[in-house]
Amino acid sequence: MLIYVNQFELIGPHSFSAAISTISGWLKQVTKKHFTNDMLLSGDEFTIDKMKVRTFTATAMTPALYSILLSHPDKSVKGRQWITEIGVKFEGNSTTISILLETSDISTLVKDIPSTTRPKLVSYLLQNATLNPESTLGLHTQTITNNYDSFKAFCYEIERSDRNFPLVFVSNCKTNKAPIVNPYKLQEQLVGLAQVIHSEEEIDSWELEKVLTRKYSAWDGAVNIIYPSFGREYCGNRLIRSDTLSSLNDKYENKFQHILSYITHTTNGYNKKRHFSPTDVRAKRQKDSRIQLKERFNELNSDGEYKSLAEEAFEQLEEQESVFAQLKEKYEREADDQLLANLEANQELTQCKNDKRVLEIRLNDFMDKPFKQGKPILIFGDESEKYEGEISELVIDALNNYIKNSKQTSRKYHLLQDILNNNPIEAARPVVFDELKQIFNNYNGMTSPMKQALKCIGLEVIQDGNHNHLRFINDDRCKVTFAKTPSDRRASGNIVRDIKAELF
Repeated sequence: MLIYVNQFELIGPHSFSAAISTISGWLKQVTKKHFTNDMLLSGDEFTIDKMKVRTFTATAMTPALYSILLSHPDKSVKGRQWITEIGVKFEGNSTTISILLETSDISTLVKDIPSTTRPKLVSYLLQNATLNPESTLGLHTQTITNNYDSFKAFCYEIERSDRNFPLVFVSNCKTNKAPIVNPYKLQEQLVGLAQVIHSEEEIDSWELEKVLTRKYSAWDGAVNIIYPSFGREYCGNRLIRSDTLSSLNDKYENKFQHILSYITHTTNGYNKKRHFSPTDVRAKRQKDSRIQLKERFNELNSDGEYKSLAEEAFEQLEEQESVFAQLKEKYEREADDQLLANLEANQELTQCKNDKRVLEIRLNDFMDKPFKQGKPILIFGDESEKYEGEISELVIDALNNYIKNSKQTSRKYHLLQDILNNNPIEAARPVVFDELKQIFNNYNGMTSPMKQALKCIGLEVIQDGNHNHLRFINDDRCKVTFAKTPSDRRASGNIVRDIKAELF
């Protein structure tokens, strides 16, 4: 099982020696054996008790590539091996370290699921090496302040189409104005993977929600993970509520591991494609050797037949290498598609769980009510409800208006009043109206978060020239038209008024 993949760029004239020394120090802490730089660059294999260290090199041509693989059994789970792959690429004054951590179980009898953890080697690198500040994500946290411009800047960062990393928004609790999870320590855990954003002052959650929408906001200690859009019109997210965080063990590590697991779930697939493993190092070594061999053949001036035969063999090898490269590209595309499908499936699963919970609550409420006599008086036709209770709410409204003109002593009045008394409305429309007011508050043009929020209540926006058309999804019979750019500050209220009149 893949646990963690990350990559760091070290800079400076001594970046390579710093990288190898750091790996040597980490290995000594794990294996209790001292490894010299020469040992790690030798391409040899070392066994310490039940642990094994294997090294691989490809240095004939630049960039120089190395790989160090450590495998050892799990201390508490029998039949499980932990494998750490470290790739080192050295070129000029830059050294890239790629770290992959995974487990290997000998059979399906190993049932325990390993917890997500950051390798200690990352901590060693942060302490002993100089990471490139331009290419290393999350070296420091970012803060937002309690004002509209800061909220809007955060919104732009969420919607930025070329963002390829998660944002982790850490909110403060209402009681003590402090977060449940320390954002600085959390950023250390997520360095290279995600950017932590927090506030050092009290945030007006209502104003924040007006700009970000409820989907991307967080309050009262909650943590909201906002994933990249992956080419879609919206960003997926994972809101971890404060009660969930509080229910975890008081140790920081458990809270960090819980959040880290949601991050690596989306970043591991992308980062693994950039990782250079022992297989990649051996492939480069063979390629370097082939290039050098071909150069030697090109220098020959005699025996043209052998040279021609060798050139033909090299052409076949290069053609084979091209086929392998095409297959690799194909599998990487399939892996990307699978990752996106997995994310969407998780989003649908979460929505289904939420819907199930709502239905269970309503069912329990229904079961607690006394048994009602009679039979249903409404038969639905071809029209389907755009939101739950839409048709019955409309009929009850019509009965309420009708009964106002009926004599209170008439049989008609008593029958209608009995129906109204036993069919209370769920008042779904006022809830929808409140959502619309929040969405269109301070309307200054349609944004992706607004489209996603509208989609959650069954509405979609169709753009046409200088106007937007709002309608129920896949139903173009009724629609509301409004300008893409508002003409005055009353535009927000006018749009909501028109939506109520036309669609609700």
